[in-house]
Amino acid sequence: MIRVNLLLLVLAVACAMSLVRAQYEARRGFAALDAAQQRATQLALDHDRLQVEVRALSVPSRIESLARGQLGMVPITPARSDYVSAAQLPGLPPSIPTR
Repeated sequence: MIRVNLLLLVLAVACAMSLVRAQYEARRGFAALDAAQQRATQLALDHDRLQVEVRALSVPSRIESLARGQLGMVPITPARSDYVSAAQLPGLPPSIPTR
């Protein structure tokens, strides 16, 4: 009888330890899930902020002012345009029409 009681006691302790470990793993998994959700929220906010920055930096007037100021570009006018016909270029492949 004592052996049966000891066996049942060992079995009950093993089950209790298994239950504690399962609860610990569940809490750890929940904490990891919560951290991942917070990270996903932060990444979504960063993505939205970066999209707003891209829109602000890609305004045509800003690009034009940078092209004029930093790159020294000027608008094209007919007086500044040079036209080159294909007949003036030696060594063109015959597949390109000259007229």
